Amino acid sequence: MSTTTELSFIHRFKPATEPGRPPLLLLHGTGGNEDDLLPLGRMLSPGSAQLSPRGKVLEGGMPRFFRRLREGVFDEEDVRRRAHELAD
Repeated sequence: MSTTTELSFIHRFKPATEPGRPPLLLLHGTGGNEDDLLPLGRMLSPGSAQLSPRGKVLEGGMPRFFRRLREGVFDEEDVRRRAHELAD
């Protein structure tokens, strides 16, 4: 398993151990990190490749994937921008 910033996100990548299994993109919640969902990924789809990036936006020192304007109100422009950044 590796951690790197080469692809612009700190992340964990676990290669597939079973050919043909669908890859998983694991996105943590606010305050989580790239390690949080790996056990769940293994449980849901054993043998699948797993890519788990860390969100780049900090809210109160906690990583997340996009800004929010206040509790329950997402910055929709930032959501779009961050989605493109993640896809690239």
